[in-house]
Amino acid sequence: MRNQDVMKKVIDLDTQYLYSREQSLRVMVQIAIIRKAFGVKNDETNKPVIDYERELVLSDDEIRKEFDMYLSFLKWSIESKDVDKQREFKNQILHFIDAVRFFNENLAKEFLIDLPSAS
Repeated sequence: MRNQDVMKKVIDLDTQYLYSREQSLRVMVQIAIIRKAFGVKNDETNKPVIDYERELVLSDDEIRKEFDMYLSFLKWSIESKDVDKQREFKNQILHFIDAVRFFNENLAKEFLIDLPSAS
């Protein structure tokens, strides 16, 4: 993926005004996986963006492990019948999937299929 596209997305997320808790969670989840997937360092957002082909530093399996962590929280909330936590964790998973969709549409689709139902 072009570095300019990655950095545009990271800078957009990094500079958003956070008006609600839900928006804060969305931004935190999305920026975390995008930064981690492409190895974007914090200080890169303060420098001029150079255009080149930026490679993923996480494999699909490593991204799946990140997804599985979010899934474990959702499964816990389903087992505990905590409807508020179910909604919160499901939203976090959907934010994660949206971020993955930015750079890997097929993996995002796979995650949607694996998503358990919650209340």
